[in-house]
Amino acid sequence: MRGGDRAAECGERAHALTVAEIEVGLRSRNYDAFDGAVRAAGTLGAAGDALLAAVEGLDRYRAVSVAAALGDVEGPHGGAVLRRMLAARGTGTADLRCAALLAVAKREGAHASAVLAEALDDAVSAVRDYAILGLAAVGDGRACDTAFARMKAMLARRRTREHRPSAVTLTVTYLLRHTDGDGGRAAAAMPLLRQRWWRLFDSERAWFAEHWPTLTPDGPDAPELADPAPMQRRLLESGLFTRPGPP
Repeated sequence: MRGGDRAAECGERAHALTVAEIEVGLRSRNYDAFDGAVRAAGTLGAAGDALLAAVEGLDRYRAVSVAAALGDVEGPHGGAVLRRMLAARGTGTADLRCAALLAVAKREGAHASAVLAEALDDAVSAVRDYAILGLAAVGDGRACDTAFARMKAMLARRRTREHRPSAVTLTVTYLLRHTDGDGGRAAAAMPLLRQRWWRLFDSERAWFAEHWPTLTPDGPDAPELADPAPMQRRLLESGLFTRPGPP
C-alpha cells in the first residue's frame, strides 16, 4: 500500500473511533493503536483535550505525540499539561519542548507569549527555533530585543545547517509585526541584514526577494518597512498551524 493510501486509511479509522475506544487506545502498548487514538482525540475539541490530558506514564516518543495533539484541541486541561512538558529537562526532552511550544502557540495565540519569550533563552537551539516560530506567528512584542540580539549573533558566524522555516526570516516577520513610530528593531535589522547578506542561505535571499525586495543590498538607501501580514498569514496557513477537521 502506498504511503498516502495508508495515511488516508489510518485517518478514516481514527475518525471512526468512539470515545471509549480512544480511551483504550491511549492506554494501549501497541503503538499503532495508540497513534490512532491520539489522532482521533485531536479531532474532538474539548473532549479530546480531556482525554489527552489524562494520559500518564508516557515514554518520550508518545509524550511528543500527545503534546502535538494537544495543539489541535481546546479545553481547560491541556494548557497545564503542556507547561509541565515545557519544564522537562535532560537528555531526550528537546523534541517534547518543541512540540509543546508549538501546541501552546496554536492553542493560546498571543497569550502564549510569555512562555515563547522564555524559551528564546533555552540552551537547545531547536527549542529556540520553535520559540521564534511561535512568536512570529502569534506572539506579542515583548521579546523583540531578545529576538534581534539572537539574530545578530546568528549572523555573526558562518552557519552550516539550513533550517526551514528559517530563524532569520521568522525573526524578521516577528520584528515587522511589532514596529513602533521609528520602526523599532525591524528598522535596526535593515543595515544588519544588508551587511550580512552574504551569510544568508539562498532560500533566505529568495524569501526576502519575495517579501521585502527593497531590502536587498542594491535596493534604495532607506527602504520602507515591509508589510508583515502576508508573512504571518503564510505561517498560520502552513501545516504547522492548521488543525484537523472534525470527524
